[in-house]
Amino acid sequence: MDSCCTRDEVTCPGRLVCRCLRVTEAVVVEALTTLGVRNLQELRQCTGAGDGCTACHRRLQQYLERHAYSSPSSAVPICSVR
Repeated sequence: MDSCCTRDEVTCPGRLVCRCLRVTEAVVVEALTTLGVRNLQELRQCTGAGDGCTACHRRLQQYLERHAYSSPSSAVPICSVR
């Protein structure tokens, strides 16, 4: 477990969410909160997370559910995080 992470749902910007492509939690959260990403396909397009072995898809879905309230419903994602 990363040193900045606890068992609580505290964010850890350096935590790898997608180990294959080395996409961090910070990149995923930024895409969810600033780019209006609304589903797994958009998240994959904007961050690259989940395009490898797909083992992280469940975790990515959890991030989507957790941050759903902050995504503007009418925004078109601008995939510039990569």
